[in-house]
Amino acid sequence: MNNQQLIEKTYLESTKGIEEEWFVSEIPYWYSYIINLPAYLQITYLTVVLENQVLNGGFHQYFANGYGQFAKETVEALIEIGAFKKSNLLDKALHIVQDENMNDVEFRKELLNKTLKKLFVTDDLYDPLESLDDLYYDIEDEDISDLLGDYLNKILL
Repeated sequence: MNNQQLIEKTYLESTKGIEEEWFVSEIPYWYSYIINLPAYLQITYLTVVLENQVLNGGFHQYFANGYGQFAKETVEALIEIGAFKKSNLLDKALHIVQDENMNDVEFRKELLNKTLKKLFVTDDLYDPLESLDDLYYDIEDEDISDLLGDYLNKILL
């Protein structure tokens, strides 16, 4: 099984328990589900989602679609697989989006309710996030498929 097949198989396993109504629920089922996955499934889910969102629409899309609620965990997941540059960029993006004085629970709630002022009301985050997108796209030595595939091969085989 090649890296891509292993990643796809593991990603599908990580998402099999997610229920669609969780995405619009006041109760953080989605967050709890992902956070309580075994480490290799959580790392797979978080890194695949980040890569797909950023490559498709940038960090702005990643946060606006609610995946930014996992940003802190994703920073750690990227470090775990060896994607240190991408981890650093996500951390910078998180600091742009989340106010310093806002706790993580409030941040997740406002992000999912689409009431986070900086992102959904004034929306002055396109330019600072887009500059991080460009840096992310330019990182050639941290291919998520290679790094995640190597990580999964070590863990699972």
